[in-house]
Amino acid sequence: MSRTYIGAMIAILLAGGASGYGYKVIRDNAADIFEDSVHEVVHVVDGDTLDVENDVRIRLLGIDAPEKGSCYYAQSLTYMQELLEGAHVFLEKDISGADRYDRLLRYVYIPSDDIREDDVLVNEDVLRKGYAKVLAIAPDNRYRDLFASAQEEAKAAGRGLWGACVQQESISLREEDSGPSDPSCTIKGNISEKSYGRNYFTEGCPNYNRIKIDTRKGEAYFCTKEDAIAADFTRSASCSNTF
Repeated sequence: MSRTYIGAMIAILLAGGASGYGYKVIRDNAADIFEDSVHEVVHVVDGDTLDVENDVRIRLLGIDAPEKGSCYYAQSLTYMQELLEGAHVFLEKDISGADRYDRLLRYVYIPSDDIREDDVLVNEDVLRKGYAKVLAIAPDNRYRDLFASAQEEAKAAGRGLWGACVQQESISLREEDSGPSDPSCTIKGNISEKSYGRNYFTEGCPNYNRIKIDTRKGEAYFCTKEDAIAADFTRSASCSNTF
């Protein structure tokens, strides 16, 4: 029984109660209908982005697939195309609704035809098979531990990009830090390789001086916290006691 139906029934019962007070249903149920519906995947954009019917673009939460021109991009894209194009999926929202590009942020499930079998959580599946890396961005961390575990399994087994790209990355992406171009821009935007995601650190945060910023990896120095947030960096939890 859907949440929409249950909510409507409660409203009807309250409206007819003995108290004599009526209740009017004013909630728009479009969101519930969308989340409870099955959606057809009409196009896979890349390893972490897809389109469903009615030109709705979905960005898979918690993962970051290789970009065009990067190691393992073609393999990641091909896998997602074979897995999802033409498939019917369920979408699950965490906290955030959409990103700044108006893509809906969701977990994507392929339902099993057998009631005894598990559904496929696509976000986890591509991590476990090495087609993407973890991208943990607060507050959407519902499956953070599950995703971290899936990535560690792929790394340990050398699956996918962890076998094909890790040596290349270790050579070409050694951390360098030439410092900020503007001495007043001291906020560090760091991309963790240990499933902590994209975090920014201000002076006074623990280990601030040990954090190196490598711009080749997408890391950066920022002048203001607002600039860091606009670039999809979240304040590190380790900085909770600083201003």
